[in-house]
Amino acid sequence: VSGLSPIIIGGLAGAVCYLALGLKNKFGFDDSLDVIGVHLVGGILGSLLLGVFADAKVNPAGFDGLINGNAELIKDQLVATVVTLVFSGVMSYIIAKGVDMTIGLRVTEDEEDTGLDLSQHSETAYSMSGRL
Repeated sequence: VSGLSPIIIGGLAGAVCYLALGLKNKFGFDDSLDVIGVHLVGGILGSLLLGVFADAKVNPAGFDGLINGNAELIKDQLVATVVTLVFSGVMSYIIAKGVDMTIGLRVTEDEEDTGLDLSQHSETAYSMSGRL
């Protein structure tokens, strides 16, 4: 992409990712690092917008996008995005099942209440005794 296209993509991605982060609380996602709102949503948007703004003048080995007269690239980007999501989802499920069958995916409720620093790592992040 060239010209103002990266600025447009970045602006749209920033706005859409910000809105997606707001949905985390609304739907109660357990996503402390905002992976869904930033990486998933931003990645999908960026992939599709490449199909809109691609410019073969920037990369002669590539293709023009929708605004340069090639509607096929956005279709290809959509297919690639769906395939990537399915592949990543299936592989993540397989890995999660393997971890669950060996060491387990979740800590106990008591360990979670105690805090993972203490229950899993025998470490305290902060001294709450009042001493320095």
